Amino acid sequence: MEGLPYELCDLCEEVFLICDEFESYDSLRSFCRVREEFHFLTFKLKGKDASPSSLFNLNLPLLLESKHQRYGWVFPIFLKALASRYKDDERQSRLNDLYSKIQSCSNQPQVQYSPTYRRDQRLFNSLLEIDFEEQQEEVTNALRLQQSLKRAAAFLVHGDEKCGQETLVHRLSQLSELRNGRRIKIKLAGMGDVSDLWNAVAASLTSSNQVSYLSPDKVIPLVSECLQSQHLVFIFTEVHRTCIGFLPELIEQFWQPILDIVNLKETYLVMFLVDSKGKVCQSGMPLAWQVCHQEYPTVPLHLPPTTKFLQGKISQWLRMAIAAEVVPDHLSVETLLNESQGGVPELVYQRICYYCGCSWEGGLAQWLIQ
Repeated sequence: MEGLPYELCDLCEEVFLICDEFESYDSLRSFCRVREEFHFLTFKLKGKDASPSSLFNLNLPLLLESKHQRYGWVFPIFLKALASRYKDDERQSRLNDLYSKIQSCSNQPQVQYSPTYRRDQRLFNSLLEIDFEEQQEEVTNALRLQQSLKRAAAFLVHGDEKCGQETLVHRLSQLSELRNGRRIKIKLAGMGDVSDLWNAVAASLTSSNQVSYLSPDKVIPLVSECLQSQHLVFIFTEVHRTCIGFLPELIEQFWQPILDIVNLKETYLVMFLVDSKGKVCQSGMPLAWQVCHQEYPTVPLHLPPTTKFLQGKISQWLRMAIAAEVVPDHLSVETLLNESQGGVPELVYQRICYYCGCSWEGGLAQWLIQ
């Protein structure tokens, strides 16, 4: 196979990451080892300690470019073999649909799979894994606790300027508990009336910029309809730039009314409030300081603030990134610390991108915040 169009690469990632075989390197290797047509890949697979997303990005080129002497191109055979493992399962229909789409485009001129595109995507996914384990653990614990309760969760993501808050939120929104959910991202800068937020949410849910004012009782059914089939993740950025008193009203007049009405059984409703200046904690907004707080999740959970990356965390990530051939092997922890004011996250991302020959501000950061 020569490659795949960009949109099919993204669809492959979405579908593969709901398959058990991509939960870990060992699972993928075991799947390949027991089948004659894939056995030769066993010792070529990459990403021994990688996350599922990185495991996919490291090995998609291998699957696309490999050809068995007897069975032919590996990738379509791999898809059919995966699908056969999920009989009477939604995953089987999604894998078969993916197979059909790939087969239908195989003889058509396309914008093909781009090594540069995949390289940048691999780097982006790898950058998401630097540190922030403490915040991720808090969010994961909250989601698991809510699994048998309201299936709702709210979080304040905060820290000093350039400390990676938006990168962290993107990482959290990709957790396995929220995978394939719908994300609605809205900048709150300058908002002083909660009606503006209701209208912005309505516009996102209807995919229209021409929505006239809708009252909450018209928007909440749209929220409920979305939650019938998928998780819904609100990401509200620039919360530190809202008018005084807006955030307490957001909790009381937006978030809590939704929780009072929606009935969550299979999907999650999640809200991330993103403070990039570390000011919101002093705004008077009600917060829960522990996940067991009696008012949670009607008020957001105060997550540990994002801070500079510690040397040990950068070192741990760098060893894995070099082994996975994501970054050049000459890159050192000392260089990254010296050129990032001692580990300021966004400066660390910037310097890593520089040494990998791409741009953080003009490339990956735009990809992240879209």
